[in-house]
Amino acid sequence: TCEKDSPMPYPNFRKLADEGMVFDRSYCANSLCGPSRACIYTGRHSHMNGYLFNEHAAPFDGSQPTFPKMLQKAGYQTAIVGKWHLEAIPPGAKGDTSKYESDPTGFDYWEIFPGQGNYFNPDFITPGKDGKRVVKTEPGYATELVTQKSLKWLDQRDKDKPFMLVVGHKAPHRCWCPSIQNLGRAKQYADAIDPPANLEDDFADRPEFLKMTEQTLLNHFNVWSDEHLIKEVVPEDIQKMLSCPESKTLHTQYDWEMPEWVRMDPQQKEAWYNYHKARTVQLVKDIKNGKIKTQRDILLRRWRHYMEDYLGTVLSVDESVGQIMDYLKQNGLDRNTLVLYCGDQGFYMGEHGLYDKRWIFEESLRMPLIMRWPGKIPAGIRNNTMVQNIDYAPTIVSAAGADTPENMNTFQGVSLLPTAFTGKTPDNWRDAIYYCFYENPGEHNAPRHDGIRTDRYTLSYIWTSGEWMLFDMKKDPMQMKNVIDDPAYKATVEQLKKRYHELRKTYKVPENSPGGKGTPIPKFDASW
Repeated sequence: TCEKDSPMPYPNFRKLADEGMVFDRSYCANSLCGPSRACIYTGRHSHMNGYLFNEHAAPFDGSQPTFPKMLQKAGYQTAIVGKWHLEAIPPGAKGDTSKYESDPTGFDYWEIFPGQGNYFNPDFITPGKDGKRVVKTEPGYATELVTQKSLKWLDQRDKDKPFMLVVGHKAPHRCWCPSIQNLGRAKQYADAIDPPANLEDDFADRPEFLKMTEQTLLNHFNVWSDEHLIKEVVPEDIQKMLSCPESKTLHTQYDWEMPEWVRMDPQQKEAWYNYHKARTVQLVKDIKNGKIKTQRDILLRRWRHYMEDYLGTVLSVDESVGQIMDYLKQNGLDRNTLVLYCGDQGFYMGEHGLYDKRWIFEESLRMPLIMRWPGKIPAGIRNNTMVQNIDYAPTIVSAAGADTPENMNTFQGVSLLPTAFTGKTPDNWRDAIYYCFYENPGEHNAPRHDGIRTDRYTLSYIWTSGEWMLFDMKKDPMQMKNVIDDPAYKATVEQLKKRYHELRKTYKVPENSPGGKGTPIPKFDASW
């Protein structure tokens, strides 16, 4: 998006990058939405903040130290609008779900989605006067509503006090639904890019467990809810062709309806249906006339549909960035406001034939980070320092002048200001980051695994299956060959395993964490 030669039409992201600093090697600590956000708020790894994975763990412990609390105590007005996603409501839960809920703490104002939120006419939760949550459905599109509500709060806040605002967008999360006005707008850009070279990865020369993954575009991407095909115009024989009968997913590829459909009003439904019906009819036509014959042909078309929808949702996020930056400028706030844009993890855009996140592969591990602060952070710089999302909290606290020893001692991350102010890697900076993923069993069947990423190597231990994997990122940036048993890497393996165990000790990772196959997830004490 931020590259000069990118075909993507995202002018506001590019402007933000030109006026700020892009961190090309920002990594997450746990590639899953809620856990990554917990790491961001606390500046601590998952085993220390207690929020390990979505929906099945206990809700986020809001009593622990977080950067919003620290800023609030320092006199800042604080607010969050949109995605919070630190609850633990399991699928199918009925009745009183309050024990699974986690209200934002450290925020003077909050208005959040339930769970992931919806794209169309989403629900928003606000605190009620009696202490109970108030849930209200808002007409419109989620990205636009979050932007409007964020700007409204900025306009109504106490102008004599400093502020901290979290703008939490759902997009570009599953199930990748562009706004009605952006339907089809990204098709030309999706058609202009090439699929990744390893789109048809067969997972050879990697751990055996990788072949058990349930997040491939070909075999696991849902043709109705993810690809947005219209079922009634697809003949039954073609339905079977579009879905892999051998798939052992939690859900078959055609048993989910499009979840946003029930959220839409009649006008939205008509526009959505007409656009995707035409797209589906074209697909069926191309299959019948022989233009699409093989599983490879299906995969390539599915990837195009995926890219069109994914990039289409980002169009609205780009518009949001522009509107917020315009507000700051028009109100004289742009020169003295630190703007930090980030995601909550990376995402597969077909690399290794995958979608979603979870694995320690680079596309999942890396996450976007842009920081803009005129007069403090040099503009137009690409920073190659190895940073992590546990660093965001201490950075924000330091920038706000709330960096007391009491606050800073709670963090496992470090402030990025020394590297952000110079664009260079400071002396004695970390030589590796630590990563850990816990959700197995779980959707997509990614294994419990942890590991480290150094300047050149990615080393990981798959606890679920007892396998190691090592990638030489210099020689094999696409991570296609596991060299853990290659004699040429024997000394490297020994050094990296030593560093892996040192980092586990440094970050106080429990001995059997994240645990092997069938081992219960340990209950951690995050009380400090």
